[in-house]
Amino acid sequence: MENEIIECPKCGVRNRISIHSDGLRPICGRCGASLYQHKHEQPVFSQAKNIKFNAFLTLLLVALFLAVMVTPSLMYKDYSSHSPDEAQQTELLKKQYENELATIKASLENELAAIDAKALRQKAADYYAGILEARKSYDKRYALSPREKAQLRMLNLASVSTKSFHDAIFAVAREASPDGADIRVQESVLGIALHIDFDMSSMTSGELGTRTKHYTKESLRKEVVVLISRVTNDIFLFCRNFDLASIHVGCCHYVKTTNTDGSKRDENMMLYKIRIRNERFPQLTSNPFLDIYSTAKYFEVDEDNFDEIEIITSPK
Repeated sequence: MENEIIECPKCGVRNRISIHSDGLRPICGRCGASLYQHKHEQPVFSQAKNIKFNAFLTLLLVALFLAVMVTPSLMYKDYSSHSPDEAQQTELLKKQYENELATIKASLENELAAIDAKALRQKAADYYAGILEARKSYDKRYALSPREKAQLRMLNLASVSTKSFHDAIFAVAREASPDGADIRVQESVLGIALHIDFDMSSMTSGELGTRTKHYTKESLRKEVVVLISRVTNDIFLFCRNFDLASIHVGCCHYVKTTNTDGSKRDENMMLYKIRIRNERFPQLTSNPFLDIYSTAKYFEVDEDNFDEIEIITSPK
């Protein structure tokens, strides 16, 4: 059974009264004073709560009344007086943009009409001809690639007058050669011969140890010739004034060989080596745009060992 505690207004004793005893008139268990009136009095905070709720309800009703009264007047208000002003502003902006567009268009048409296509073409031709001459003269402004920058260094090395031919040739050859190349400058009664032997793996990817990316000897040969031509080109360009009797460039690659006892070993074998004699130099000199293929037709073969190798492909 649910109860509530009521304090006696006379003696102060707290009495437990059933909340369902509204039809009865409870009295204090100590002094016998009536607890009826005290039981039906509401607490002060409940009264305050009721007052706030009633005030809120009143304000809400007033707000709803005002909304009902004001809404019709807003719905039927005439806004038509605003439309002409807005339309006029829009028209002014439109004309302003049209005038600006017409001015820009006229300016561009005048510029286009003033262009002399023939003179412009000649100006462009002169400009690019100047760049071409500058590049042929090894102007450092146009040395962009690593190879072009290396060529500038080779040009500087070749122009040092305090070096002997032997030292100058070796310095230029070292700059032009791949990393780790074997460089030899040999002097004899025939003149100075430059020998450069390099590993193929130092100039191209996919060639590591005895492995190769090529599946045929013909494919391998073509790349070897290109690599040799590239090295020979730079050597020729910057060493041709040093009275070279000949240039010899060879490309090596590791191969697996069999010893007499049947064991295997890796050997760095010369695949291909060429030479260019000095009597061929004038024919190369006439080519101002010496590219990596230009020297190939002047090659004489010193060594060709492609018949000695076999490319073995792994089974898939």
